[in-house]
Amino acid sequence: MLKLFKTRSLRFWVALGMILAVAPLTFSAIFGYVVLNRGVIAAFHDVSERQRTELGPLQDLRILVWDTLVPIDEHINEGGSQRPLLYRELRGRIETGFAQVRAQFSNDPQALIHLDNATESWATADTHATELTAETVAADDPEAERKARLFHGHIAAVSDRLGQAYAVIAGAVQADYDNAVGWSESATIIFAVSLGLSLLAMIGGVALVGLIMSRSVDRLVDGAARFASGDRHHRIDISVPPELSRVAQEFNRMIARIEASETALADLARVDELPQLHNRRAFDEALARAHASYLRGSGSATLVTLDIDHFKQINDTHGHAAGDAVLRAFANTVRKSLRTSDQLYRIGGEEFAIILSQTEPEMAIDLANRIREAVAAQPIAYRDQDIAITISLGLASLADGANPAEIVEAADAALYRAKSCGRNRVVYGSAS
Repeated sequence: MLKLFKTRSLRFWVALGMILAVAPLTFSAIFGYVVLNRGVIAAFHDVSERQRTELGPLQDLRILVWDTLVPIDEHINEGGSQRPLLYRELRGRIETGFAQVRAQFSNDPQALIHLDNATESWATADTHATELTAETVAADDPEAERKARLFHGHIAAVSDRLGQAYAVIAGAVQADYDNAVGWSESATIIFAVSLGLSLLAMIGGVALVGLIMSRSVDRLVDGAARFASGDRHHRIDISVPPELSRVAQEFNRMIARIEASETALADLARVDELPQLHNRRAFDEALARAHASYLRGSGSATLVTLDIDHFKQINDTHGHAAGDAVLRAFANTVRKSLRTSDQLYRIGGEEFAIILSQTEPEMAIDLANRIREAVAAQPIAYRDQDIAITISLGLASLADGANPAEIVEAADAALYRAKSCGRNRVVYGSAS
């Protein structure tokens, strides 16, 4: 028998080695295909599908509910027949959305409880909105304002309860995702054992396969770990084998949908609805970035704080609806006077701020005066009257040794001096 083996040709040993190598690879391919498709691909597909059919529509419904505030508030403030029509259109879409979401949650009793509570709150909110849109609302009508406050409160309750339903579904999706990761790790172990056995017969060929497989699985596991740790920008790049490539594609699509949902919510938290400007939270983040950029040597920057003069008198004389119109028109006028690299923020009631990047104090003062003159030269038309406004501005440069809070304090102090000196003027202050 030993002599027989000794007489075998190289082709025989190559064939025997191929058989020995292919046998465990064949087993691993069959078993791995089952594990990947049933345990990993199917699980990731289910996570992706639930993201598309449950979390996505639920988030869209939540945003639609918030959108109903706009036509109701505008109807109370400005009247007209278009706002009730817009509200009724939104109401139809919301009721359709509730029906669709409920059908998707039929197998999740806990989520259905939150959804039913949200439906009840929506019905109450819709009752108040229907009463408000069914009649002509006079300016400063206390009953209309009371109903509007009730409507706002119920809309917030609807959003909160939809958010609770979202959390329940998101928890279930996360559990499915964790299960898929477990299957992925099991598949990695199975492939590693099979590859180790194959290396005994055909080191060269199996080494290449092992390199491809280990890299692909490592990328998948690494991508899953990075996603679990909060990295929403990472994408998995796998070309072979096709099964893991499909897993990576589904995983990447799932991350993109989650990132888009989170971005939409983050944007909502940084925007002031009335003038459609970034709010104080966005301003603080932008100022911190500008200050860090300045410390890295990226050039000078100047902070401008501006305030509408006698704004309370406008509200007292013309009403809060007029004050809202003044804020919106003022914001549009200032935006037209800014460069594309500058950004206007609303940081208080009638107080605003601008971060002027790459701007020396002299240029900033000149730009601030142009803004002041543009506002003063543009009376705001409200109903049958023009409301003239002026603004006061305080400036402070981002300087070494001054942190963002000290820069804001310096700009506010300059703004206070501008108001104390008669308003409708620009005052430059120092943060150092």
